This record gives sequence, structure tokens and C-alpha cells, in this order.
Amino acid sequence: MAEAGTSLYEAEQVVEGAAGDGIVAIPGSTTQRLSMRTKASDTVPHRFAIKTMPPHSVRQAVAPSRLLARLREAVELPLVVLASRAGFGKTSLLVQLRRELLAVGGAVAWLTAEASDDAATFIPALVASVGVAAGLEVPARSFDQIGRAGADLWVASELLVQIHELARPTHLLIDDLHHLTDEQAIEFVYYLVCNAPPNFHVVISTRAEPPFPVEELNAHGLYARFDTEDLRLRLEDTVAFLRRRLGDEVDIETCARLHERTEGWPMALQIVTAAMSGKSDVAGTVAGLSGATGDIARYFSGFVLESLPPPAVRMLVRASLLRTLHPPLCGLLGEISDSAAVLAALEQDTGLVSAIDADGELYRMHPLFAEYLRSLAAEMPEEELQGLHASAAEWFAAHDMLEQAAEHAFRAGMRARAMDWIEKQLRYLGVQGRIVEVLAWLDRLPPEEIARREGLQLTAAWACALCYRPQDAERLTDLILARPGVTPEVALQASIVRSAVAIHCDDYERARACIEGHDADLGPVYCNSLSYIAIHTGNPDKARYYQHIADQRARGARNFYDAMYGAFAVGLSYLIEGQAGEAAGVFRAALARAEASTGWRSLPAAVQAAGLAAACWELGAEDEARALLANRLDLIEQAALPDALILAYLTLARYENQKGREGKAFDALNNLAAIGEARGQPRLVAASLGEQIRQHAVRNRLMSCRMLMNALDQLVAAGDRPDSGLQAELRLIREIAAARIALVDFDDDGARRALEQAGGIAARLRRGRDQITVAILTACCGGGDDESALRILAEAMSLAESFKLVRVVADDWPAVLDCLPDIDRAGLARGAGISAAFLERAGDRCRFGWSDESAEPRAAPPKARPAQLSAREMEILGALSHGRSNKEIAKILDVGPATIKWHMKNLLAKLNAANRRHAVDRARLLGILE
Repeated sequence: MAEAGTSLYEAEQVVEGAAGDGIVAIPGSTTQRLSMRTKASDTVPHRFAIKTMPPHSVRQAVAPSRLLARLREAVELPLVVLASRAGFGKTSLLVQLRRELLAVGGAVAWLTAEASDDAATFIPALVASVGVAAGLEVPARSFDQIGRAGADLWVASELLVQIHELARPTHLLIDDLHHLTDEQAIEFVYYLVCNAPPNFHVVISTRAEPPFPVEELNAHGLYARFDTEDLRLRLEDTVAFLRRRLGDEVDIETCARLHERTEGWPMALQIVTAAMSGKSDVAGTVAGLSGATGDIARYFSGFVLESLPPPAVRMLVRASLLRTLHPPLCGLLGEISDSAAVLAALEQDTGLVSAIDADGELYRMHPLFAEYLRSLAAEMPEEELQGLHASAAEWFAAHDMLEQAAEHAFRAGMRARAMDWIEKQLRYLGVQGRIVEVLAWLDRLPPEEIARREGLQLTAAWACALCYRPQDAERLTDLILARPGVTPEVALQASIVRSAVAIHCDDYERARACIEGHDADLGPVYCNSLSYIAIHTGNPDKARYYQHIADQRARGARNFYDAMYGAFAVGLSYLIEGQAGEAAGVFRAALARAEASTGWRSLPAAVQAAGLAAACWELGAEDEARALLANRLDLIEQAALPDALILAYLTLARYENQKGREGKAFDALNNLAAIGEARGQPRLVAASLGEQIRQHAVRNRLMSCRMLMNALDQLVAAGDRPDSGLQAELRLIREIAAARIALVDFDDDGARRALEQAGGIAARLRRGRDQITVAILTACCGGGDDESALRILAEAMSLAESFKLVRVVADDWPAVLDCLPDIDRAGLARGAGISAAFLERAGDRCRFGWSDESAEPRAAPPKARPAQLSAREMEILGALSHGRSNKEIAKILDVGPATIKWHMKNLLAKLNAANRRHAVDRARLLGILE
């Protein structure tokens, strides 16, 4: 009987060609079985052997660990399908899966489907592959009967019986199943899946849907499917891959830019990183990345266009002038009739174009591929290009796609028609949240056209307000309000625009004045202004109330930008109250919508990312917080709300400081102050100074703190209303900073006085997060050794745990760490409901250079053990290291699954591990496992 490690030569001993056709003849008795290794003359033709040979395993594979983990879990089912376009790493993922399954003792068969396959070649190769991998005997009916009624399914049944008797996990991996068109061969595979014993599993990769019905399997939970979006890389996957390939010095901003350019396409990432290997200026290489030059262009030229007929290439080059591809228009420009077939084939074979809708009526090119094709189009005569644009403009106008029609009309020199079309379209673009595109159009249009066309002015005013062009927005609203016969509705809209401008300028008193006196019906846009005014006048709960009213009035039909700014107001209201978990949920949902509507790198997405980053930071997801800001800070700086700016830059500064990169932290804070100075917004400057004082104070740098305090005092003294509005926020920043400096100077009385002032302001403004800070600092005024101080600290920590704010100690005053054991010894921790696990997580983050163990285990002495493991826990740990599931471990140890779950919980806690795989890694790191 063949063994799992059978060589390729031995694999070729399975079948011998009868009469030269490669089909084996074996005696027909059902009890007779022929050993695969004892019949030396029964050989597999080389084409069968090659089909059963897996490709090379790439050492630096792109497939992310999160995807492999999901796939490992899914392969316990009878059928798993990887269905995605070309270039998304299906084969690479199968190869990596094969390695992991072999590592835990599974039997793994490989088979590559080809376009030339039929039942006579595919089925024998499949049986041979499974037989060699699992060490089975060849079924006792001759292969020359395959194709006769029922004979091939008899072979399948015999194969499944032997696999079941073997009782060993057996996996069949079939690559490129989309090539298989033979109905008999497809039925053979489907029969194996439908009748698979519990230890047999089939994993398929394909560029199309599975060629057999999977509905019933899916209905019974016996089927799993991974599509293109599952295989598309996320930012964290790109970061991990680049650092494996190019070293840890690759910064996250560079990774984010490359991720945006490749759009998570694994093949593009492989090509780019291969070209960057050995280059010192990785950031410069990414900045200069283009699909029109270098290795990427050579790939497009040599492996894509060379395989296409000239008419198809001509069509693609001309269609590259379009933003999205409509097959009829592509055919018109390319002068071919089968444009839809060309695009569909290109999607399946290369992944360089992808269908936007399910009907194949709209496609888009990968940006790098479009760049390459446009470089070819640029070589065409100008007259020919203008003619193509004119044809596209007329086609789009005829199909009521006025934005595209205007775009191509401008390029064709059809200016008058372009103006007519774009006037009708800009309002729609604004409602859809495509403000940057609106501004791009407005910058192209002559000022006299905007002044003459009333329909453009309000849309232009909104675009300028939301993208922080306050002077332009004010000028346009002046034009609107000065126009004779302006209606009350238009006047209200113009006033709301002015209110939005004031909010972007951090002037909430003026924002209120702009909309007072209007008989508003509390529409969504009006409610947004009221929400931000409420937040900064001490009523964050009212902000949520106004959004609730807006949702009711709009009946779920709020336009994109109304909804985005409303969501940010809700998230911000939760965040300043200290409810970071609630804030994270709001920001995350809004970010997903923004990315789906306007793209990953857009102003709406950047604003929500700033809020979500701040919430994640408070919740202890530090690396996620930093990743959310990557390649978005410039957008936030250019046009985001002041609150988004502060959240983004303070989060960035604290992240860099926590990682031990103090210089970068202060660079971020200085940038925030510079933006505040340029905008004339003192709160941004005050936030920067307050954070700089905090970072110096926790390092006991008294002189540095005092120098910064002088600047902060001058800034606050310039205000004229110390107890209301923004001036109160400035005073709050000032008093907390003064308390920190007093603590560094051992002036407990001075610290208490400042904290009393700060506590009163925080209470009036309903800023719950700042109240926790005040409480923690107050507890430190007496040195933390008296009962009242401990009670204050216990209450603060109890509130922090209820809101899951694991960073309060590290961010507010790390010295309080020494007092945490005292609240436990005094019995206050239990009374306040503070868990030891929360105190440990909060304390861990007080170390400079700390990193989350769930992402990167920190070094420990080889023989150190965090806790003594029991004999049973050691048995479970050993089983975990071999990839066993809870059910398998329970069966091995002859206990119930519930018992294993209980032991697993204790094991993870003792090893300080986030999951099963992490537990094994930690055990090896600590010397518990070899």
C-alpha cells in the first residue's frame, strides 16, 4: 500500500495505458485490489503525474494569516470553493493550505484541471492523486470501464469507502476547476462531494461559479465559499506582507499608499514588491509607482495584451479614456461587435477589469492597467482623441449620464453643451457626497458662468463649505442672498451653509447666529448644525436627539453628506462622554458606507476614520487606530472638521509616543498647532500644547512644561468668555495642564485647585472622558496613600472599565500605576466592580515601546512561564500544537467538549494569549513547547 510520502516516480506506478491510451486494465472482482506500489508496470502517464503535482510554494506568500485561519476552519466541511478573478492568489492560497494540512498529519491530494481534460484523463488522475496521498489501493474495477453506465460512479464509491475505512483526514485540492467542461468528470467530482465520509474534504479554486448545484449543501451548512472580496488584501495584510519582504523599517504611510494603488490585488503587490527588492528608497519607489512604466507595464504588455487579438487591444486602448466601461460604448469606440465578450473574458482571465454590477453591463479597469492603456492612447493623434471624446459625450448624453457627457464634451471642445449638462448634474453630485468632484468642476468653470447660473451657486457654496474654503462659501452665499426675489427656502439653505462654514471654522456662537430667526422644520442639514452647537455647549445628548429627529423627518432618505456629518456628530458626542465603544460602532458603520460610496481615500472616509481611530485608541486597539489614519492625514488636514483634526493628530502623537518615537510624536503635535495658527483656530493650538505638556509631564520635565504653559496661558487669556462655549474648552485644557505641572512640581494644593476648576468645567460641558482624567489626577494629589484618594481612583477606574477605556492610566498619569494594587488591597476594587484583568491591561500600556501581544508577542526569557500549567493543560497544549480541534482533543482525552472549553479558557489566560494559535506561539516562545 502506498504511503503519504510516496515519490513522484512511485505515483506514476498507479495505472498503465491499455493499448497505448493510458488506461489501466485491472481484474474485475470487487474483492480484488491491486497495491499501487507492487504493480510496477502499471504507470501513470506523465500528463497525469504533472496534473497531480502542486506548484512551488512561495516562501513570502501574499495570502494573509487571517484568510488562512478562516480557510483552515472551513476545510472541515465537505466542500470549500475559492471563486475569484485571476490574480487574487487562489493557487497560492491552496498551496499554503496544503503545507499546513500536511504539517498536522493530513493526507492531501492535488489536482490541476486543464482545458483539454475529459473524463478519460481527469478521473484517473484524480483517483491516482487521492490514492497516492492517502496510501489507498486502486479500486478493483478497471479504468477502461469509466464512461460506461454507472462505472465511474462505482469507482468513486469504492474510493470513498477506502477513505472512510482509513479514518484519516483526507483533503482533495483541485485547482482551476473552471477549465473543466466535461459533464462526466464534473459529475464525478460532485458525487465525491455529496457522498463524502466525515474525513474527506474537497477544496476547489475556480474563476467561475462551481459547475454543480451547491444550494442543498449550503442549506445544510456543508459548503463554504470565498469570493474575490474575501481574497482581496486589506491594509493590514499589505503592511504585514511588505514588512516580511522589505523589512520592518517600511512605514505604514508607504504601505497605505501602495495598498491604495494596488487596490488589494495580490498579483500587483507581488509584481511591485519584486521590483522594489534591493532598493533603499522604498517610499520614493511607491510615490513614483505607475502602471505605464517599469515591471508592471512590461507585465501588461507581455502577458496581457500579447494574448489578445489586435481589435480587442484597440478597443481597450480607446476605452481607457472612459472612467467606467459600458460594453456598447466600448464597442462603439473600438469598432467591434463583441466588446462584452472581450471584457468578460478579460475579467475571468486576468482580473484587470471587473464587473461593477451582476449583469455585466458596467465594468471598471484596475487603475494601474488603465494608466498603462492611457499611455498608449496618448500616442494617438489629437484629432482622433477629440473625436473619441465627442462620440463618448453624445453616447452618455443619450443615456442620461450627464456628468460623463460633460466631462467628455469639455475634452472634445464642446464647451457650451458641457455647461448645460454639468449645471443639471452638479446638484446630484453634491447630494451623493462627491464634493471633491463638484469642486473640481467649479474650478474648471469660468466665474462669470457661476455668477450667471443660479443653479450652480448653492451647490458650489456647499462644496466650498464642506471642503474648508470658507471665503469662497461666504462669497457665494452673499451672491445668493443679494439676488432679487430670493425665496425663504433658498435663504435658509444659504444660512445653513454659513452655519456649516462657522462650524468648520470652530466658531459655534456664529454658527448659532446664522440659523437663528429662521422658521426651520428641523430638516437633516439644519439638525447637523444644531448637533455640533449642542456638543460644544455642553449638551452632547442633544446632538443625538437632533440626529434622531433628522432621521425621522428624512424617513431614511438623508443624502450622503447629511448622513456623514450627522454620524460624525453622534460618534463625537459618545466619544467626549467617554463611551468609546458606542462611538466606535457609529464611526465604523459610517466609515464602511463612506468607503463604499466615495472610496477608501476620500474626505468623508477620512473624517470617519479620524473618529474611529480615536475610539479604537481608547479601547486599546492601538495598531488599528494608526492604520485607520494611514494615507489620510493630508485629507483630514485640508478639509476636515476641527474635532476630526484634533482626534487624528492626538491619536497619532500618542501612538508614536507609546512606540518610543518621541520625535515623531512632537512633530505631529507641532503640525496640529501650525494648522491651528494657519486657520486661526485657537482650540487646535491649545490641544497641541496640552498634549505636549502631558507628554513632558509624564517624564518629569518641569522646565519644558512651564515653557509650554506660558504659551497656553497667553492663548487662553485672549478669550473673553471663560465659562461658556469654546472658551470653556480652552480653559479645561489649561486647568488640566496646570494640574499636571503642579504634580510634577510636588505642589499638591496647586494641583487640587486646578483640578477643581477643571472638574467644574468638565461637568458643565458633560465631558465624561475629561472627568475621568480629573479624577485620576485628583487621586494622585495626596500621593495615593489615603483612603479618600483611593476611593476617587477606584471610582475612576470603575468608570473606565465600564466604558472599556483601557488607556486611561497610560494616557492620563502613568504614575498612578503604583496605586492600583492599593485599591485592591483596600477591598475597593471588588466593591467598585473592577476586574484584575482590566487593571492588568491598563497597566501593560504604561510601558513605553509597548506593543499588543495579540499582534506581536513580546520577548521573554526562554524558560520563563507566566503561570504553572497543569498536566491536563499540557496535554491540551500539545494537541493544539498539532492543529487539533476541541472535538478532536475531547475524543483523544475521553472527556466532554465543555471540559475542553473550560481548560482552554484557563490555558489562554495563563499564557496571556488571544487565541489558540497565539497560545501555541506563546508556549514555544516561553520554552513550554519545543
